[in-house]
Amino acid sequence: MTKDSEIWEKFKIGDKTALSYIYFQNFELMFQYGIKFKDDPDFIKDCIQDVFFKLIKAGPNLSQTENIRYYLFRALKNNIYKELNKRKKLQLVEFEQLAFEGQFLIEDELSEKENASSKEKALLKALKSLSSRQREIIFLRYESGLDYDQICDIMDLKKDSARKLVYRAIKLMRDNIDDQLQIPIYLFFNFSSKYVF
Repeated sequence: MTKDSEIWEKFKIGDKTALSYIYFQNFELMFQYGIKFKDDPDFIKDCIQDVFFKLIKAGPNLSQTENIRYYLFRALKNNIYKELNKRKKLQLVEFEQLAFEGQFLIEDELSEKENASSKEKALLKALKSLSSRQREIIFLRYESGLDYDQICDIMDLKKDSARKLVYRAIKLMRDNIDDQLQIPIYLFFNFSSKYVF
């Protein structure tokens, strides 16, 4: 049994320490993920709170998980979609219309830097060239450390499609950089080394 599955089982039976651990270990990354769909911090915080409220209410009826972050991201994306549909008063929003629009942490840092090098400017331009889906998959894979099966479930993709989307995103970034950057692009993202492909 993995550490996540042990903590999840404790959470399901109402262990307050497990709830606190799950909340504080995941809130910030959930917020970073959610804000990229809707730039409304209060709305995203409400959606996250609603996810936790529903999880607490479901308790022992929750399914098992080997990766809590994946479970929470999936629940958050679904909740954002549902809440946006409610706001549109019965106007249906396609799931694909949930555009991932926020910036990566590295983009924020480079945008604020006054004397950015030509390599850094090229990287910033390359990141801005990514589509909404490419940005989301790069975030999930490299900033959140999710595996392809989990990403496929969250983004409603087939595994081959997910791998191609990552490949195309990195290729697009490389093409936009025009050989100015001599180190691998994925080193600019915050992720565990076990997810290097």
